[in-house]
Amino acid sequence: MAKNTVTVEIKGIPIDVEIKDLGYVELADLAAKVEAEMRRLQDEEDIIDTLKQALTAALEFAAQAYLKGLAEGGKQKEEEARADQLIAKLQNVLSTPGK
Repeated sequence: MAKNTVTVEIKGIPIDVEIKDLGYVELADLAAKVEAEMRRLQDEEDIIDTLKQALTAALEFAAQAYLKGLAEGGKQKEEEARADQLIAKLQNVLSTPGK
C-alpha cells in the first residue's frame, strides 16, 4: 500500500510528512505557521539557532493545543452538567402528579 507522504518546506528545508487525515493544503498551512513562529523567535527574541527556534515553536504550539484541549474539556463538562440539570428537572416534572 502506498504511503501518503507530503513534502513541505520550512525555512528552505524540505520535510517529508505523513500525517493521517491531513492533506497538502493543511500541512503546507501548518508549515507556514511554524516558519512564521520561527522567524518571530529569530526577530523578536534573537534566537539564531534554527534547532532551538524549531523546538521553542513546537513547545509553544503544543502548549496552545494543550490549553485548548483543557478549555474544550471544561466546556464539555459544563454542557454535561447543564444536561444533567435539565434531565433532573424533566424527571421531577414527569414524576409529579398532575395538578
